[in-house]
Amino acid sequence: MQIGPNSSQHHYRFLEKVDPMPWQNRFKTADSTPIGQRFDAKQIALKPDELKQKLANVDLHNISPHDLAVLGGYLNFNGEISDNATGEFLVLTVNDDQYDLNPVKPIDAIQEYERRYALVNRAIDSGEQGWDDARRFLGNVLHTLYNLDNAITSLRVGSQIDANA
Repeated sequence: MQIGPNSSQHHYRFLEKVDPMPWQNRFKTADSTPIGQRFDAKQIALKPDELKQKLANVDLHNISPHDLAVLGGYLNFNGEISDNATGEFLVLTVNDDQYDLNPVKPIDAIQEYERRYALVNRAIDSGEQGWDDARRFLGNVLHTLYNLDNAITSLRVGSQIDANA
């Protein structure tokens, strides 16, 4: 099933039934759940304006691995995503021959991690042992990307509503 860049549906929807990996929000903003753990439109309003502006300018369906790594570092520093997701974003800049080590070539980050998750699932389904942690780690990355995508969509829709009001 192919998902277009403008689609709000995510390919691995069943991941929503699985809890994301926990992590410590270093900056513990009051009443604000980290975006990587769970998307809640009410939570977005509690985020700092700087974070909302940064996210509103992101397109996860057309982002370079380098820009994804920079975004991941920023979000992790601010306690919004896990160390695992940040690490995966960083590794993507140097560890995939598909991009010919070109960290500035735009990709669809969600489709890329859905592809990786599917590869791991196929390995497990074919009887490979020891891949459960890889599925869990990639599942966490997909949770994070889906939540970020929902937050970005919410910010864009909200800004359009505010602009027209």
